Amino acid sequence: MDTRRVLVADDNVSLADTVGEILNDHGFDVTVVTSGTDVLLAWRKRPADVAVLDVDLPDIGGLRLARRLASRRHRCGLVLMSARDPEDLRPRVEALGAQFLPKPFSPEHLLGTVETLLRHLGDAAPRQSDSPLLLGARVPKALLDRLRRRRRR
Repeated sequence: MDTRRVLVADDNVSLADTVGEILNDHGFDVTVVTSGTDVLLAWRKRPADVAVLDVDLPDIGGLRLARRLASRRHRCGLVLMSARDPEDLRPRVEALGAQFLPKPFSPEHLLGTVETLLRHLGDAAPRQSDSPLLLGARVPKALLDRLRRRRRR
């Protein structure tokens, strides 16, 4: 079976990495990016099962990205996260068929939201790879740490 893929986008590198680590530690194959342009590039290479997007990305906003991803052939769950007033954003996010995740949030809330979306897409839990050599296998934490250090330079 394949590991479920999640695309995480937030211009706050620390938060994006933390969200990616939480999801990776729970069996998801995670791609972390920091801009809307990078979301589209990553999506073109390999569509995700769930996209967790910050509403306020610097180049292409999360709401606009969500509309674009929702129109794609590959069916995907959408989570939009923001520290902005949820009363204003929640109806706009839900109108797109996405889930709203107010910042700050707990790891449990993040995981619950992603797993609920996957259930709605027809799969109750992340699928694990049969072999660590398969594309989508979990990346060792040491390698993730090394890549993050390199990106911060």
